[in-house]
Amino acid sequence: MRFSVALALALAAAATPAAAQEHDAQLWLTANASTELREGLKLELETNQRFSDDSGELYESQYLAALTVQAATGVTLTGGLNRVVRPRDGRVQNTEWRPRQQIGFAIAKLGSGQLAGRVRLEQRFRSDDSETGHRVRPEITYTLPVYRDVKLRLAHESYFNLNSTGFQDRGHERMRNWAIATVPFTKNLSAQLGYMNQYRFNDEDPDVMEHGLMTALYVTF
Repeated sequence: MRFSVALALALAAAATPAAAQEHDAQLWLTANASTELREGLKLELETNQRFSDDSGELYESQYLAALTVQAATGVTLTGGLNRVVRPRDGRVQNTEWRPRQQIGFAIAKLGSGQLAGRVRLEQRFRSDDSETGHRVRPEITYTLPVYRDVKLRLAHESYFNLNSTGFQDRGHERMRNWAIATVPFTKNLSAQLGYMNQYRFNDEDPDVMEHGLMTALYVTF
């Protein structure tokens, strides 16, 4: 039962528009550290370094600080701030401050796995534009234990821009589908390895499909 559910969700997550006109291979390197400040309140710090075959270099660095509170059974509320730096040819092309507000919630047990959802709101303040971008990012995930403490996570996320600025157009901007395995090494240390397929809708320009190898190291204190 659990493997049939996982296979069905994996096929659904892999479904992307067939007419992608451009492709790019990427590598994402993530390091995450978190600690429980008190019962039900967690502090999280994260850095994410993204490399692109198309640009041939590091194209984006992200630095996040966030607080998550357990609001109810299966429900979390998160507030955070993400700093985004975009280099180009060894120089900073632009920077962005990105406050976020987020609610996460359990949906249902499916077989031996857990179906969950998340809705994230973001405001975007970029150094090369005076306008503020607003967007919402809903996500649905299915987490399944596959072998001992190893878990497989299947997910779909869409980006919906709520307004138009000089750096974003209103509407459905992109979608992400991924499959990630989490492997714990110790009680406080785990690693993730997975594949992401991201499809960007570019209106009059060719759409872009990105294939990402995602690696992450998680430490808790």
